[in-house]
Amino acid sequence: MNRRRSLAQLITCLRGELPVTPDWRAILTMANRALVTAQLYEALARTGAVQSLPDNVHGFLREVSERNRERNRRLARQLGEALQALNNANIEPILLKGAAVWASSGCGLDFNRIFSDLDLLVNPMEVERALDALVESGFPVLRYSGKGSHAVATLGRPTDVGVIDLHQRPPGPLGIAQIQDVDFLCTRISWFGGRARVPVPAIQILVLVLHDQFHDGDYWRGGFDLRHLIDIAELSRAPQPVDWLMLDALCKTSLVRNALGTQLLAVEQFLGAAMPPVFTGGRWVRFQHQRHMWQFAYPGFSASLAVVGIVSEWRNLRAHRTLNEIHWREALGLKTEAAGPMLGRAASNVLTRVRRLRRFFSPRVGKL
Repeated sequence: MNRRRSLAQLITCLRGELPVTPDWRAILTMANRALVTAQLYEALARTGAVQSLPDNVHGFLREVSERNRERNRRLARQLGEALQALNNANIEPILLKGAAVWASSGCGLDFNRIFSDLDLLVNPMEVERALDALVESGFPVLRYSGKGSHAVATLGRPTDVGVIDLHQRPPGPLGIAQIQDVDFLCTRISWFGGRARVPVPAIQILVLVLHDQFHDGDYWRGGFDLRHLIDIAELSRAPQPVDWLMLDALCKTSLVRNALGTQLLAVEQFLGAAMPPVFTGGRWVRFQHQRHMWQFAYPGFSASLAVVGIVSEWRNLRAHRTLNEIHWREALGLKTEAAGPMLGRAASNVLTRVRRLRRFFSPRVGKL
């Protein structure tokens, strides 16, 4: 079975329906790779379609779902202990990505999403204090990325089932991801024994898009993160409505707006969640979505089609990078007109950029 048909059958199942002639080996292989197997079972159980599954498929999905529920219970305890450690240091972190969606869902321990890690955001001025508090509470630093990275450190104990990524800013371009007054766009919650803050849905969607389309390079390589598409669909249906006007205003460049529209169109096309036509209705966004579908269906042409994407967005890309450079100068305390230091930084980062390009086109956990 070709990749596009396998994806179509998996999407049908995620909508709670059964394909006419399902290839369960292909469906489950793709679901496992995308880390949506537990949500696949939940979607079919919600509509009752799970009762029509072959016994071996039903048993496998149920086993994955039950084991993931237990894993999430352990993650909840881990997160609660980390929040208490930070709270004792007078820090209330902001939950990001999957952790924020979990808190917004109202599902508590019944949340059936598979997690790669837990993402917590603190103010840059709080990073050292946060690290000290977590280490003193028994969370050793597994990797320290440094103050220049959006994710400063990864922490975890041998008994934990996942790691904690400590952020000082959301993932993505500095000029876009550094949201002004983000503290006023969060709700304070008590969760699993600790206190934290959860961004409003519009901020959560922007963070997911910036992470996928720019940090992971999906806008160029044409990848899909089905977990995040499901997250956005759920956020769009949640009791707290998405402020789409705010989300539009947060798109500071045309490139970000196009990337946002492309990801929202994928949510609409795959999961049937209604997205505002102002984001998804343009021909340009539909062209980029179709390019992603071609890259998925014909992975041998993925790099060539990525070049097509870059050429098609060249003018927007230049304007986007100019804005990002300005914000980098501000972050580094450099004058805007002082080109020398930035040219030196750009030259020293050539190898880093090459490594990022190689990483974009390498197999990634949770990516299709």
